This record gives sequence, structure tokens and C-alpha cells, in this order.
Amino acid sequence: MAFFLEIEKWTWRHRRFVVVLITILTIQFFELALLHIKYQIFTAGFLQPYSYRSWPDRFLFLFLSLWYDFLLCGLFASLWFYIADRLNKFGVLIYYNFTVLVLLLMGIWLGLRFKVLTYFNDTINYQIITNLGGGSLKDGLLYASNEIALFTGIMFLIILCVLFSTRFLKKHEFVRDYHQHVKSPPIYPWLLLGMVILTPWINYGINQSDFLRYGLQKKTAYRLVNDGLNRLTDFDDDGYGFFGYPPDSALFDGRIYPGALDIPNNDIDEDGFLGDADLFPLERDQLNIAPRPGKHIVLIVLETARYDLLKHKLNGQFVAPVLRSIAKTGTSVEYAYSHTGYTATSLTALFNRELIHNDNKIKMIEFLTQAGYQISIMSGQDESFGNVATNTGMNKKGNYYFDARTAIEDRVYPSKDSGSLRLSEERVVEQFHKHFQEIDWSVPQFIYMNFQAAHFPYSHPNMKKHLIKEFIPRSDIKPENRDWVADTYWNAIASADWAVGQVVDALKKNGLYDKTTLVILGDHGESLFEDGFLGHGHALNDAQTHIPLLFNDPNIQVQEAIGQSDVAEMAIRSALGLPNQWLNTDKTVFQLVGSFKFPSLIGHVKYGGKRTIFDFRSERVFLSDSHSWHPYRKLLQNSTENNRIISLIREWETLKWYAFDYARHQRANR
Repeated sequence: MAFFLEIEKWTWRHRRFVVVLITILTIQFFELALLHIKYQIFTAGFLQPYSYRSWPDRFLFLFLSLWYDFLLCGLFASLWFYIADRLNKFGVLIYYNFTVLVLLLMGIWLGLRFKVLTYFNDTINYQIITNLGGGSLKDGLLYASNEIALFTGIMFLIILCVLFSTRFLKKHEFVRDYHQHVKSPPIYPWLLLGMVILTPWINYGINQSDFLRYGLQKKTAYRLVNDGLNRLTDFDDDGYGFFGYPPDSALFDGRIYPGALDIPNNDIDEDGFLGDADLFPLERDQLNIAPRPGKHIVLIVLETARYDLLKHKLNGQFVAPVLRSIAKTGTSVEYAYSHTGYTATSLTALFNRELIHNDNKIKMIEFLTQAGYQISIMSGQDESFGNVATNTGMNKKGNYYFDARTAIEDRVYPSKDSGSLRLSEERVVEQFHKHFQEIDWSVPQFIYMNFQAAHFPYSHPNMKKHLIKEFIPRSDIKPENRDWVADTYWNAIASADWAVGQVVDALKKNGLYDKTTLVILGDHGESLFEDGFLGHGHALNDAQTHIPLLFNDPNIQVQEAIGQSDVAEMAIRSALGLPNQWLNTDKTVFQLVGSFKFPSLIGHVKYGGKRTIFDFRSERVFLSDSHSWHPYRKLLQNSTENNRIISLIREWETLKWYAFDYARHQRANR
């Protein structure tokens, strides 16, 4: 009994420290559980570049997570207890109310963030909500209303319980006055003061580590503390301070900050690279021929198709026999690349023939329309996602248009989110056969088809098991099940290959195959844990950006790196019977991870796969031929290699400037 009394006395003497500790441990449990469910930060998951899988990594992450929760909660507690002392309030009720208030506020925030915001990929903006609702902001909000109503109802019940319990406690004298004269020792405020002093230094260290920053920036307390420090050091009021990422390199010059547009010929290096911008002229449009009709063109994009699909076998069988047959009798481009590793930007580059919104090159659909082609769009995804259909002209009046949004009742998953809508390969093939009979084949036709088979999680409820017995359940997609993940992916490729075969058979049976230029390519590749990562859009490597590119035309000569922005010209030249030689081995394909304003990586890749990659996060350069990373500024002093990084950064600045300049003129002409 005496032992428990001593514990009680110690707890009450250190009550302020104890109540903060109890509060943050509760927050830790629920927030980390939600982080793991959504991001798999302790096991690795789809599109997650980092995870804390070893016990030392987990300990460090948990320690830092506790540090920021304790700091933020401790500062709020200090204000709460100060007010209570000034008002001469004592007793258990003061600490009970503090704990309940903090947990209630965090519960509401975490509920909104991890339940409601799951529809919006962590960021709410009007365009995403509008796309969610099929073009209507109202419908987008209504779609999520069931989840919002459920969440709101649960929080209402919790609040009622809190109010009831508080009212109950107020009736008991011992709760209000228990040990009211026992003073708390000064250890708690001194501990908090020490944390306040050390935190900026810890923040600086975290900002230098991609590994730690990745997980901690998803923590509410860290984001609030870091944003606060960043605002305090934003001395020039340009929105960027010392604790942002990347940090502001000119804290007292509002013209210079990360992501700033480097204006040419003003003697200011706004973005901090290579001095004032020295722009390249935009490439001249090589498709400078008068539009005229030619062969039919069938363009097929395979979602998430890796470059090695032609060679891969599963259980002794080639996963893509139809594509292998096309490659054998036609042309297979060995070094073809996605510019961005993302679907929407890849399709835009493919159809618009350039990486930026500009009128420097004639768009594919515009050229074919002028040439008298009838346009048909049949896609297994929602082509309104990322505004692809509008930006490329797919949905212009007069075009035949069918996608996952127009056939929304046939989707393979319940979600109506634009990024999740998918049709089965069988449904797209069915639509192709139906429309095939309606087409006037005496008129040149352009048909675009998109097969979503290999989209994560690499299967859907109606997919056929072509090469395997069981698909991997989504919950089991983990690094330790890498082989099962890969087998499921390759079965999906086999499903896409089957769909391509249905198109080829229809053309051949109707005597149209030799009158058609057939083009098949991937929008991007996919890492299948072989580089420690699952997904795409994270790295500029072969797994994620090297794609298949096939033509049924054997008369195409290719000895250069081909980007998706080149494919439309290759297809048109094939259809028109024009020379189709691509023999510049020194040509580079520009690649990007992120946006032009805030890239994390930019790169050049040449024929043979030689890469130059610049990482904005560390300001280091990767040279694939030496398999090594080099400090950016040190490489500039290397006379034999500096031209590679200079030309890469200059191309990025050039594209970024012309995109801005075009948008500025568009706004001025409205």
C-alpha cells in the first residue's frame, strides 16, 4: 500500500510532465498506426521511396516523432497551465480537460486527414474535388458525403461522451481540489526550454536527410514546428526560409528562392544555378509537312509497361507473345523512354509532342484532323484525369470518345475517383469490336486505345489468370513477397498482350493490318522492389522510365534515344510512307521527376542508356557510365564532364521559361 501511495505522490508532484507524456503517447499510437496503414512506413509499400524497417531506423524515427509531439504539446500545455494558475484553478479536472481537449482536436484532425482526405491524396484543391465528381465540385463533395457524415457522427458521439464525463467530474469535490497545494517541481519547464533551444538544430539535420524528412514531414507536430521555423527565418518575405526544403539560399533577397523562375538577361540568378539563365532556342518542328491522308493509325498505350516485357518469361512462357510477334516482323525501339514516369504528363507529351504547354509543335490530333483522319478514343482509364482529354484534343467535338468515365458503371473497382477509375481489358476490347463495325474504313482512321491491366495492384476482380494460379492480395504487397508481386504484375502484362492480340486479329481478319500503322508503347515503367521501391515516378532509372515501343512497320531505322514526344512524328511518317530514320546517337531525352517549378530530379538519357541525373535535394549529379554521384559544384570544375550537367540544367531552365512565357501570353490574350 505504501508503494502505491509513493507512486501516487510522485505522479502528482510531476503531474504536468505526466499528463503531457500520457497525451503524446496516445497521439503517437494512433497517428503512427494511421501513417503505417496509409504509407506503410515501417514495411514499404506502393510509391513509397523510404521506410523504417530496421530496428535502429525505427527507434530513431520514433524518438524524433516523440520529440516533436512533446515539444508542441508541451508548449500548448505551458499556456494552459499558466492560465489555470492565473485563475487559481487546481485539481484533476484541469489536467483531465487538457488531455481531452488535445486528444479531441488531434482526433478530429487525424480523422479528417486519414479518412476524408484519402479521397484527395493528402491535398484538397478544387480541381481534384471537381475531377472526383466527374467535372462537378458539388458532385465531388456529395460523393464523399457518406464518409464525411459517418466521421462527423462518430465525432459528435465522442464529444457528447466528453461533455457528460466532464459534467460528472465537476460534481465531485475531490476531483476539483485533490492535492491542490502540492507544487510541481521545475523539471518540466527546464526540459521544455532545452527542447526549444535544441529543436532548430535537429530540424536542420532532418532537412539534410531525405530518409528522415520523408516520414517526419507526414507528422503533424513536425510539420507545424518546421513551418513555424521556416516562417520565422523568411526575412525577405518571399515565402521561403532557412528551414524550408530546399532552403532559401538568399534569405535577404526576395528575388532569389527555391523554384524561382530564372529570368534571362537580367543579371540575376533567381534559381541559384549557373548564374543568369542562358536559354536554348526551342527545337524546330520537324513535322513540317502539309497534312495529308495515309494509312490508318492505331496507337495503343499500355499502362505501367516495363521495357523488358518482350524478354520476360513466367512459368516457362513468354508473357507477351503477341507483342513479340509484332516486334519480330516490325520495329522494336531498344531505347525508348518516358519523360516523366507519370501517366498524365506522359500522355500529354505523346499527343502534344512536347513536354510543356506551348504551340511550338503541331499537336498529333490537330495534324491528323487537318489530314482528314477520323478520330476514335477508347480508353480503359478516365482521360479527364490531369485534364489529358482537354489538353490533347481527345474530347473535341466530332471525335468518337469512350473512356472509364463514360462507362462508369462498368468500372472494376467501386471508387469513382478519376485516378482510380478503370475498365477491364475485356470491356475495352468489347467497345473496340462494337465501334469497329461502325467505322467507315474508306476514310483514314486514327484509333487510340489504352489498356489498364498492369495498373497497381496489378489485378482486378475480373482479370483472367493467364500465367499464375493466384493474384497477390493487396494487403500482401510487401518487399518480402517481391516474387509474388512480380508474378501478378507479369500476369497483368499477359492480359494486356491478349487485348492487343484482339485488336491485331480484327485488323488482319478484315484485311486492314497492312493498311495500318500500329504503334504500341508504355506510359511509364514500374519498379517491382528490385531497387527497393515499388511503383513509378520516383526515380530516373530503367525500371521506371525505360518503356517498350513497337511498330508493325519494319522500315523504321532507330539508332538514337526516343522520347514519347517523338512517337507521334514516327507514327505519322510511317503512315505517310515518309523517310523514318532516327540516327542521332548524341541526342538526349529530357526526363523529370516532380514539376518544372519544383523538380526533385532532372535527367538526360542517351542512346545506349547513358544517363546524367541532377538531384535538386542534394545538389549532386549521377553519371551512369561511372556509376557514381558527384557534388554539383565540384563537377562543374571538371572540364571533361561539366558540359553534361550544364546542358541538362540549361534545358530545364529553358523549358520552364517557355512554359511560363506561353502561359503569360495566353492570360494576356483572354
